[in-house]
Amino acid sequence: MKHLAVRRRLLVYVMLPLAYVITGRLGLLLAVPPGYATAVFVPAGIAVGAVFMAGPSTLPGIFIGSLLLNLWVGYSIAGHFELLGSAAALVIAVASALQAALGGAVLRRVIGYPAGLDNPRDLVSLLVLSPVFCLTSASLSLASIWALGAVQSGDLPSNWTTWWAGDTLGVLVTLPLLFVLFAEPRHLWRSRVWSVAVPMLLCFGLFVAIFIRVNSWENDQSLFEFRLRSQQFADTMRATLEEQRGFLEQLSDAFVSRQQPVTREEFRDLVQTLLHRFPTIQAVEWAPLVQSDNRRKFEAAQRAEVPGFEIRQRAQSGELRSADDRNRFYPVTYVEPLEGNERAIGFDLASDEIRRTAIEAATTSGNLAATAPIRLVQDHGSQNGVLLIDSVSRGPSGPGIDPNRLSANNCPMSWAIKTSRRDPPPHRESPARQPGRI
Repeated sequence: MKHLAVRRRLLVYVMLPLAYVITGRLGLLLAVPPGYATAVFVPAGIAVGAVFMAGPSTLPGIFIGSLLLNLWVGYSIAGHFELLGSAAALVIAVASALQAALGGAVLRRVIGYPAGLDNPRDLVSLLVLSPVFCLTSASLSLASIWALGAVQSGDLPSNWTTWWAGDTLGVLVTLPLLFVLFAEPRHLWRSRVWSVAVPMLLCFGLFVAIFIRVNSWENDQSLFEFRLRSQQFADTMRATLEEQRGFLEQLSDAFVSRQQPVTREEFRDLVQTLLHRFPTIQAVEWAPLVQSDNRRKFEAAQRAEVPGFEIRQRAQSGELRSADDRNRFYPVTYVEPLEGNERAIGFDLASDEIRRTAIEAATTSGNLAATAPIRLVQDHGSQNGVLLIDSVSRGPSGPGIDPNRLSANNCPMSWAIKTSRRDPPPHRESPARQPGRI
């Protein structure tokens, strides 16, 4: 008797949880996001079959198996154990144990045990009752993890349907196999290996293969649509940038051809057409080249129009501070529209490595250059932007003895495009400009 008790504990607390975890993890390879619902969930059948054949004493093993499985799932999703994933695993384990207790008790009461399932009444009862008691885990689990915030409201219908169908199919597929392996009367179920177990396994394998193939087709179709839309967006973006280039070349010519420096008011008038034509541009900026020995004069000249003007750079904290001493600066001097872009005034484009690389490319080649996605100084959120830069090699707008005359050489002119993470097309944002060709 003692030997039988030890064996029973081993089955309930070791073998049953182990079988639950292994078959569950394999089944969740077919899961839909966030990873808790799958098309065929074999552990649901194992749990109901265990309670049906061995009674409520198997419930601790079912709970342990479900808890370990879902802790594993939560870890694989987050990359580490977290409170939310552990709470979700706990409520799913409770719901799974309740479903197994309900399903096993209902089948024992209606069909009885030992069960031969050799008459139409028992077979119909199994087919009808299984979808009913499988409502338990899907409903309780998803309601709980939705309350925890692990599943969004919009994902509930698809997750609930997949969860319920997966548990139902898991019960209907797994129970006959468990009966062949363990159920009483043994002589009857042992004789059904070829007539029940083998066809059931073949049908199950066929179902899984079809599911994987259909899922692969859907992924291929989604990938094709993504590539098509990406190509369309790239083509549209290329055409838009080419059109913008024409406008910016005209703006660049204005800096080169004028006899007098371009004033703030003239700059505002020059860029209005560009801003109205392209709503994706947030701002257009002019950033002249300022040599180190001319920094103080330049700042003083700008303060006559912009009180408190200072050449600045971004600190590690993200705040703007006075720029460190270096050989040359590219401070943003003019910016349009000014509203919403005030923080950009005085920012030294050369203080950032990504921007500096684009400036060097533009001034060296004389062609348009673009930065990698960056966070613009006028943005406080998490949106990124792209800075497009061109250079003007000559012109009257630049530093000089007269504070009203700003003569610049190889100064980039640029505009920035801010893109939203939720909406791939760029948002309005403008570049910093320096004397040069755009």
